[in-house]
Amino acid sequence: MPFFSGITDVIGDALSSAASANAQAAAQTAGPTFAGGPGILRIDPDQVDAAIAVFQDALNKLEDRVTQARAEIRAQAMAADRVSTPAAHAFNDASFSGPGAAIAAWAGAIREFQSIIDQLRASKNTNVMTDDTVAQPLASGLTG
Repeated sequence: MPFFSGITDVIGDALSSAASANAQAAAQTAGPTFAGGPGILRIDPDQVDAAIAVFQDALNKLEDRVTQARAEIRAQAMAADRVSTPAAHAFNDASFSGPGAAIAAWAGAIREFQSIIDQLRASKNTNVMTDDTVAQPLASGLTG
């Protein structure tokens, strides 16, 4: 399978899984699936762990594919002529060098997935701390 079609499958699968999980949660609570406009995904607090798992799985697969690409995508000159060597160098530069390189784009996707996971974990921690803070006076009132 060509590397880039495999990457597209990983990202598409992750987004489909996240959308499906979110749609199921929304159907159970009869709330909207998306809120606030484009680019904002609403995930109910009880679905955060499942969303983290979906994005972590996608991140792991994407990292594996990018690692594979870094090892396998490098072009070798087809012949020792004046066209093949510069062509191979140009291909490798476009694949690996600079902010517009193909690998840089996929590395950016890895950073985005990690950012989503970090944001979901931070949101979960905030919810847990808020719940604990709200529950503390109630709990102390029961024991006191």
